[in-house]
Amino acid sequence: MSRPGRNAEPEGGSTANGPKETVMTGNKWMIVLAAGLAMGAYAPAEAQVRGGTVMGQDRQQVRMAERFPQRETAARLMRRLDVEIESQRLEDVIRFISEVTGAEIEPAWADDRFADGLDRDRVISLRVRNRTALDVIEEVLERARGEFDTHGNTWQFSPYGSLEIGPKSRLNRRKRVEIYPILDMVTELPRYDNAPQFDLNQILQGGRGGGGQSPFQDPGDQDVERVPLQERVDILIELLTDLVEPEQWERNAGEGGSIRYWQGNLIVNAPDYMHRGLNGYPWWPSRLTNVRTAQGGGRWVSLDIDAPFSRVLGIENQEVSAIVGGRIIRSGDPGGGG
Repeated sequence: MSRPGRNAEPEGGSTANGPKETVMTGNKWMIVLAAGLAMGAYAPAEAQVRGGTVMGQDRQQVRMAERFPQRETAARLMRRLDVEIESQRLEDVIRFISEVTGAEIEPAWADDRFADGLDRDRVISLRVRNRTALDVIEEVLERARGEFDTHGNTWQFSPYGSLEIGPKSRLNRRKRVEIYPILDMVTELPRYDNAPQFDLNQILQGGRGGGGQSPFQDPGDQDVERVPLQERVDILIELLTDLVEPEQWERNAGEGGSIRYWQGNLIVNAPDYMHRGLNGYPWWPSRLTNVRTAQGGGRWVSLDIDAPFSRVLGIENQEVSAIVGGRIIRSGDPGGGG
């Protein structure tokens, strides 16, 4: 059985803007980059020096890559692929995806030191169409799940940017502490439902008799019931630990992460994949952004790759509208702006 290796030669052609097909003899491998996405669209954010200086967009990409090395890997894994895998070893599948995308992938293999790991020789079969490389990896990890594995496999990013994949029990060994401010989430706005009552009949009678009694009836001193802060915090923690990796929290008899409250903050000690479930990634590349008017016309923005890799091809004037003084003003109207 032939296996894809680093020196495997692809059949067929590959162009910057066209599909790339790789077919192996014996069992078939086919990986096709979706049409329209250039191979260089997710190229590393390397500085292009022109006249001895790093130009604007290139400088921004370099700064972003230096601050968040994980972002570069994520951008590579956003490539859309058509994949056919028939009865191939898991190790070969992961190596091949890494070579096609250029992303650094670190599998947690089972070996003499760790019994809880991915089986290199597990046979994988898979067919997906127009999915990102990260989606493909998730499908592969699901098929690589052991028969008695109750927690499953997942992925996370290392501090220096590589993608770590493997059983959650292995990834739990690499934890970090994050502090999440939550006071804005647990602030309770009081509901005042004990306003004084207004007696219209008393006003009318007082007008005839000339009395000066107040028309408002005092309901008395009624304290507004408030939920204690600690109870609100406990409710939030229970919600988070029930929705995000519930079996991995120490409070649920897991070994993945711990969560504590201290002076308006949640202190979470957990692996990267659990932090991802709590707060996402602030550097995550935009996969698709659509902006349009309510009528479906006018402005339209569509990005299917990360914004920093895009270029402005031109600027056009588009009519916009606003409400001024109770009436709609359009930019195309006389006196409505330019």
